[in-house]
Amino acid sequence: MPTLQFIPSICDSETITCWRCNTRQFPKNGNCIRCHHSLSVDYVSFQIGARLDPRSGDYSKQLARWIGDLLRSLRKRRGICQSQLAKIAAGTDRSYLSKAECGLVLLPLSKLLPLAQALGLTEVILRFEATGPRAVPKSSCRR
Repeated sequence: MPTLQFIPSICDSETITCWRCNTRQFPKNGNCIRCHHSLSVDYVSFQIGARLDPRSGDYSKQLARWIGDLLRSLRKRRGICQSQLAKIAAGTDRSYLSKAECGLVLLPLSKLLPLAQALGLTEVILRFEATGPRAVPKSSCRR
């Protein structure tokens, strides 16, 4: 399974204000252009189509492993252990979190969103291509 790629910016037109010197800028390398301190903003990029195949029988298992890898990577980047994360994200048991990180259980959104917030995720950006590999079939229903 490919590793996640952490990048400093997702587009050239995005601006971020440095929390230290209040300089508004385009983040090129993750550091402020004026004071050179970290902007403390990271993005993670991963290809969905290359990793998940909805036609395979184990689609849920693939998705569980993919989300588990993402959770583990983000938790380790924050430098916290599973029990600390479980306490921050109230309503999540450490053993359940461990199973999720190993890809043994697929987390529902009601559990995933508090974990994401506890890990510092502020937004999720989805990018769609104008033309995809699969065309939507026309409906055969008559009205």
